[in-house]
Amino acid sequence: MSLLMPAGIGIVVAMVLLASVGATTFRDGNVALLLGYLCVWVPLLVAIGVTAFGVGRAAGEQSGAVRRFLRLSIRPIDLVWGLAVGLLTRTAASLIEIGVYGSMGTTGVSFGETVYDLWWLFGALLAPVLLAPLVEELFFRGLVLRAVHSQVVTRGSSGWAGVIAVTVSGLTFALMHLVTIEVGNAQAIVVVGVSTLIFGLAAASISLATGRIGGAIIAHVTFNGLVVVPALLAF
Repeated sequence: MSLLMPAGIGIVVAMVLLASVGATTFRDGNVALLLGYLCVWVPLLVAIGVTAFGVGRAAGEQSGAVRRFLRLSIRPIDLVWGLAVGLLTRTAASLIEIGVYGSMGTTGVSFGETVYDLWWLFGALLAPVLLAPLVEELFFRGLVLRAVHSQVVTRGSSGWAGVIAVTVSGLTFALMHLVTIEVGNAQAIVVVGVSTLIFGLAAASISLATGRIGGAIIAHVTFNGLVVVPALLAF
């Protein structure tokens, strides 16, 4: 079985479920929030799990083979790479917002009346700043990037493997984030689409360059955190 098959199925299922939830009205905002994240995380994690099982079975050593394939490791230098890429891509995203909307932060997080409970902790901090970056980097930079790269190399186009893998990883990452944007909202489509594409390409590049996804995870935490944390401080 091609490594691309579970990755492809996972992203398609996630996008379909995410679009379905986005088009549904829920009385309880917490339920909508949780379902939105689960619609993304569950298919992506299942795809990672299926691939991990196949890779581990083929190698005869489940944990070690999976960890090496996903490049799941973090070194001190990854903090430098991650913070730099996260700051630069968030700056680029802010400039795009200014160019499109005329001001910065239009697509940022805002908090109304706040109840400091577990739902708040999950929705304001854990999900967007920690859990989403981890799950999404495992999938897009751990699975998709490596699967595409190995597939292209296998077909004898090793010279283009890095470019193609980075592009596919970045594009699929951006497309997933566009699913919930209202079709007629051209400005939001441009801002979200271009911003997430820039970040996706940058995260894939440092992952491929370092041979690890540690830097990409740190970059993703930084990229998301620079939206969420200022909103919390302003509140």
